Amino acid sequence: KHYHSMTKVSLLLLLALLAAPTCAFVSAPSRSAISIHVEKEHRKAASPVTSVPRVRTSGSSSLCASSKVDKDTSNKVVLNTGLVRQTVLNQALLGLTIWQGGIGSQVLERDASFMPSALFLGAVGVVPLVALSRFIETSESRAFADLNLSTNLLMLRYFGDRPQPLVAFVTSAGIAGLTGLVEETNFRGALIPQLLEKTGGDLPLAVALSTLIFAVLHVNPLGIFNGKEAAQDAAVLLCYQILTGSVFAALYVFTGNLAVPIVAHALFDFYVFFFTHLNVTTQMEYAANEASMPVAGRGIEAKWKAERGEKFITGCKETFYLADTNRDGVLSREELRIVLYSYGIRLSKDESEIVASAADFDKSGAIDFSEFLDYVGPSGNPSRAIKGSLLGVADRG
Repeated sequence: KHYHSMTKVSLLLLLALLAAPTCAFVSAPSRSAISIHVEKEHRKAASPVTSVPRVRTSGSSSLCASSKVDKDTSNKVVLNTGLVRQTVLNQALLGLTIWQGGIGSQVLERDASFMPSALFLGAVGVVPLVALSRFIETSESRAFADLNLSTNLLMLRYFGDRPQPLVAFVTSAGIAGLTGLVEETNFRGALIPQLLEKTGGDLPLAVALSTLIFAVLHVNPLGIFNGKEAAQDAAVLLCYQILTGSVFAALYVFTGNLAVPIVAHALFDFYVFFFTHLNVTTQMEYAANEASMPVAGRGIEAKWKAERGEKFITGCKETFYLADTNRDGVLSREELRIVLYSYGIRLSKDESEIVASAADFDKSGAIDFSEFLDYVGPSGNPSRAIKGSLLGVADRG
């Protein structure tokens, strides 16, 4: 009987490779909204196995090509029911032994007690994960930017590009609750005791192995074969999942109550889903509003409208205000670097400082829209403007 229970768990974990859950990924909505819009224009294909699309934007796209960030004023509910159904079915498959009264159900009955203290400890336990997520969200690291973009794109696929707080709240809560219950029951409640027996009672080793299995099953195994950058992305995601899995395992081991990591896991996934959706869509709404403003009849905007046309001005506005993540009307060096990276222009920190300095004509420490237009306008192409800045510095040296 014990052998068959272990076999069921093993088979379900293997099946999870083909039905990887879609909920435990870091969010950074405020960092890559422009990348989402570029992806919508180019329609890059998602990876076949992993639960989030690994999208690469084209470096040849024009930064100021008008791409119509349209403001959707309709009240129609947008929800990708097919993707929601796929997510629920994947989790239902992974939780088969729960619904059928098997080992999963036994583990929950034995180890999970949803008393108020468990809810409190779960809420406290999610704090370091939210802190980790916020750290990654605000990082300008290229590796983290890929994780941010993947999560943002996934939320765009679920809920569309218009803010829908009620729909997103209900859907996120349902998916997150199901994921927390199923994954913690399998990866912590069922797997750790089994590995503990197999390792001769070595608890640290059993926890480490269960965490590694959890992490591996949340990473696209094909990523390591898709080139150096894809392999690096997979490695970063693996490390991230090891960190999150370690927190959940620690909550289980130190409290002895499986309900605690279930609550923490569910709360964290809800945070990723709901707040990513809100931040991404409100940023896109902000850019749409700014881009819809009429072109000034005089000054810098009028100058470049006469030379390059109104579509060029509109495209530059869309790009500028999607990148303006703190919505203060100017771009910092970090914001500029992120938006350029999103278009395939990968600058080091030092290179981004050179470019930002070249675009900041009044040396105020930030780039306003007029400066942005004057920087990109002469060439009409960001790549040429950036190369000119970098080569100009090199020539003077």
